[in-house]
Amino acid sequence: MEKFTLTNGKTIIKPFNKIWIILGILIVLLLFFSTFIQFNPRYIVLNELTVLLKKMFTPKAGRTWGDYFGFILTLKDPLISTLEMSFAGTILGSLLAVPVAVFAAKNIFKNKYVYMPMRFFMNLVRTIPAMILALVATFFVGIGVLSGIMAITFFTFGIMSKMLYEVIETVDMSSFEALESTGANKLQAFRYAVFPQVFHVFLSYLIYIFEINVRSSAILGYVGAGGIGTVIKDNILYNYDRVGATVIVMLFLILGVQYFSNYVRGRLQ
Repeated sequence: MEKFTLTNGKTIIKPFNKIWIILGILIVLLLFFSTFIQFNPRYIVLNELTVLLKKMFTPKAGRTWGDYFGFILTLKDPLISTLEMSFAGTILGSLLAVPVAVFAAKNIFKNKYVYMPMRFFMNLVRTIPAMILALVATFFVGIGVLSGIMAITFFTFGIMSKMLYEVIETVDMSSFEALESTGANKLQAFRYAVFPQVFHVFLSYLIYIFEINVRSSAILGYVGAGGIGTVIKDNILYNYDRVGATVIVMLFLILGVQYFSNYVRGRLQ
């Protein structure tokens, strides 16, 4: 460690730079995991990428540019279904996550027989991929938007409950404890002392998760969850131009959602 002496006679010790240690650990880990990863450069065919892009973003043989952009106009209903599915699933999952996050917060309920089962349940839900959730949902409600809403609801619940209870555990508890000392129960004390502190964070998380759900909803179409993902699934093998047109629509949709989420989060800060 280096020492510096100021003009007033005080000595400052420069902190040890840990960047080289971290970099060395990362290199060791990279070399270690490279022994398990089989990589053959001969399997990479970059010229196929240009062929795929040309098929996606130019009309198929026998079709015109009018057909290409005309197909985009037919995506209105799947696009609306995707937004409805993402919005409904995000709202339902977030609302269901609130009470579970409260009971999982150790500073609210200090009894481990209360918060530990809640955390176990959250971890259990979070380990199941959204596609599996959508596949299971189709067995109960059939193919369509409802199965997508159910899958997104559980997916949102897993993320929101985990993020929210961690935020709750970082709040100032002095007002909570003061309300409890006056006779208020835990839920009443949470409502008036903790909830105002985490409400803006909750809204920010909700908008962020909605943005994630709009992107992932396209994947859910592969298991019959409806929305614009179904359009991609129906055309992925033979109609690359239809897939490309759908990707363009998804791009503008996601950019719009991202702009909206950034605007709202900026207003909340």
